[in-house]
Amino acid sequence: MANISDERWKGSSGKGEDPFELEPQTIKKDENSNPYNKIISKDVREYHFIVPSEEWVELGEIVSIHDRRVERNTTFLARITDIRHDSNYDGNWDTMVRGEEFYDKDHIFNRVVAEPLGCILKELGKKEQFRKSRTIPTKFSPVTKAEKDEFQFLMEVMGDIEVGRLRNGSRDVREIPVALHSDAMDHHMGVFATTGMGKSNFMKVFAASCMKKSSSKESKLGLLIVDPHGEYILGKKGTKGLLHLDKYRDGIVCYSTDPGHLKDPLVSNLTVGKKEIRPQDIEVLYDWTPAQREALEAVSRVFYEDAWLEDIITPEGAAKMIAEGFHEKTIGRISRTIKTILDKNRYISDMTSSIPGIISNLLDGKVVLVDIPTLGERSELFLLSLLSRHILDRYKKESAEGARGKGCLITIEEAQRVLGGGEGRLTRFESIAREGRKFGVGLCAITQQPKLIDKQLLSQFNTLVILGLADRNDRTRLEESAKQDLSSLDVEIQTLEKGEAIISTLNIPFPVPARIHLYERYLEDLNRSGASGEKKPRSRGFNLPPD
Repeated sequence: MANISDERWKGSSGKGEDPFELEPQTIKKDENSNPYNKIISKDVREYHFIVPSEEWVELGEIVSIHDRRVERNTTFLARITDIRHDSNYDGNWDTMVRGEEFYDKDHIFNRVVAEPLGCILKELGKKEQFRKSRTIPTKFSPVTKAEKDEFQFLMEVMGDIEVGRLRNGSRDVREIPVALHSDAMDHHMGVFATTGMGKSNFMKVFAASCMKKSSSKESKLGLLIVDPHGEYILGKKGTKGLLHLDKYRDGIVCYSTDPGHLKDPLVSNLTVGKKEIRPQDIEVLYDWTPAQREALEAVSRVFYEDAWLEDIITPEGAAKMIAEGFHEKTIGRISRTIKTILDKNRYISDMTSSIPGIISNLLDGKVVLVDIPTLGERSELFLLSLLSRHILDRYKKESAEGARGKGCLITIEEAQRVLGGGEGRLTRFESIAREGRKFGVGLCAITQQPKLIDKQLLSQFNTLVILGLADRNDRTRLEESAKQDLSSLDVEIQTLEKGEAIISTLNIPFPVPARIHLYERYLEDLNRSGASGEKKPRSRGFNLPPD
């Protein structure tokens, strides 16, 4: 508080001064009179403080507020959501020409708006606790940039699948890893980003961490990745792949249709048995007419289940379907489609199948990579639908027998293709999204257009990894579906740079800002970690120079 001089009146000193002349006040500036970096308003939903106009503060930065009440040792955390020019002047003072110096620097500043995240309670003799704020800090409580000590509580709520480091504004808090929970994956995860913002990099980092857990026999999760682009197995355009993670190669199993990749002893030839294919696996591929859809649904009662695929394309098979009341053109369209699928998907076999091995490795908690770089989009969807059906059926059986073990996460690239609604396309993955968690099966939807995903399905996703979205409609869809409030983060999400993310999941008390590891650097760290006499290096994110 300002100190006002006690000598406010001049007394007569015999020199003719007016004894009633008022002495000008003198104000001594001290720490308490400094208005900067102190809570000045507003309520339990929003804090305001001011900083000098030259001081650098950033959107998304987390600040700590040390409550001035001595009876409670409490630190509030808040995230900066807005920064505004402000002043003590009224009117259009900043556009009126008065000379070279028409304002006083002490009267202009930036007003910072911050959203409360919660508070850290430090009670004597008890463990530090974080909880939601039900009150406000004392007015004029000091505000500082939060440092690693204020984030220690996050160490205890992070999961087991490391993906990056905590980010505070543009600065990394390297001592605090960001890690997702294996046991939350059956509640589904979405990875959302505009092209080039790091979706594939995130998935490789995520898979590498799963490989590490599997290799150490600590895995709680099997991860299935169907890769239509060939970028996960060995990388593309100068990047590294999952097979370059030499130290944890026993945590991954690969199946491929590319003869060049079969040279690696870890890669097996992908095959699918004809007897394993059902009409619903074909149904997901096209927008069938009602008559064609009805015919596909009738196939199971007209033909033997294991032989229908070959029988329906024969003249005798077509005659059977026509006898059931279906039109010749309808049966012809279905037959031609099946012939095309058999012709394009050379991995379909009369003798062998990779599916039992794929499911067995998922149940063991391994990463299973299905590499199909030579196949088209419909072939990818066909295979993904087929595998998903077999996986869900097996996990249902395991659960019914009381043998449910490790969970499973099925990744879907360009997920809007099969999660966007529309009769027939939604059935397979809708069943996993709605009931998969009961059996330990989750979906990982990867897309740059979340606005195209069915709204009700998206609401089933409890973990959202947002790596930057320029489209307002995409951000709005996520805000409406997220379990945590993302509405105040709209501008921050819009301004995320490559490799930066906002991660929202129920197991962590607020949406966490993170810098995702750059896979190639993370790969080096994992391959070198634990070597004799060697210090484990710190992983570095995107756009960061070496230490």
